[in-house]
Amino acid sequence: MRIFLKVINSKWFQHPVFWVLSIYAIGNYFAISNLFKFIDFFYSLLFHIPLVFLVYINLRLLIPKFLQKGKYLLYGLAGLLLLAATYGIHEFTFELLLPVLPTEFYMVSFTDWEVLLTIFSIYLVLTTLLTLSKSWYRLQQVEKEKLSIELNSLKAQVNPHFLFNSLNSIYSLALAKSEQTAETVLELSNLLRYMLYEVSEEKVDLRKEVEMIENYIELQKLRADDSTEVKFEIMGDLNETKVAPLLFFPLIENAFKHGVKGVSESAFIHLMLNVKRGIEFTIVNNKGQVDDMEKGKFGGIGLENVRRRLELIYPDAHEFEVIETEDVFEVKLKLI
Repeated sequence: MRIFLKVINSKWFQHPVFWVLSIYAIGNYFAISNLFKFIDFFYSLLFHIPLVFLVYINLRLLIPKFLQKGKYLLYGLAGLLLLAATYGIHEFTFELLLPVLPTEFYMVSFTDWEVLLTIFSIYLVLTTLLTLSKSWYRLQQVEKEKLSIELNSLKAQVNPHFLFNSLNSIYSLALAKSEQTAETVLELSNLLRYMLYEVSEEKVDLRKEVEMIENYIELQKLRADDSTEVKFEIMGDLNETKVAPLLFFPLIENAFKHGVKGVSESAFIHLMLNVKRGIEFTIVNNKGQVDDMEKGKFGGIGLENVRRRLELIYPDAHEFEVIETEDVFEVKLKLI
């Protein structure tokens, strides 16, 4: 299949097919009877001498030199000159070349000049549009690849610190011979499997994402003080709804990282997911102690990660609001 696609996408296949179809179409158009005879084929071949000149001068010279460089006026003027030259080659072919050819056929160019210029203009426009469409398609493929690379990079930013902190917490549980150790290892294993193998698609089932968020919260709570209040409220039906994977994780990580930092009591993190009208996700947490280096950059990296992914995956289909007071930090995200 790959070889077949490679062949049909090759210019060595596409150009001969184009000219074969063109010769047949022109021959039928000028045919002297309902049957396609050799004389019609021969006439079509001669008719294509100026057409081949027009098409390849346009493809190899005019489009790369003028059109693709944004010199539209020059391209238009050059196109008019090319049409005039093509008409001249047509007249030369039938008035001077044909009479000296060793053939038993007697032919003349019996086509009006208006019809000739119309046909030549169609070929000029057609080859230009085909070239531009191929360029656009290649550009779209490159942009799609760049988008995929950037999204994968943004996903990867979620993992490292969280994994390091979780392993430290599990290590502490193991030293204390806690009964939570095995369950915590299983939660971490499930979450890592999800992050590594199940988020390759642009969108995933929201129910699965919520399940992983709950695992993620349980692991993050290992590092929080017992007095920290963590609530996760879900409203609406999660079925039949998809969302970009790991989109909410940086927001939750920031809440645990900054919200409970240096707070011994009254720390809270409240999460709310509403899927009754689109997807609405809100997370509110108290502000913990902020280092001098972090002042003015509360949750900066995580927020920028989410903003960038929203721009890439939900352009013009999202609302993202950050509300910050002296003691509380709130993020509201709505996917339309």
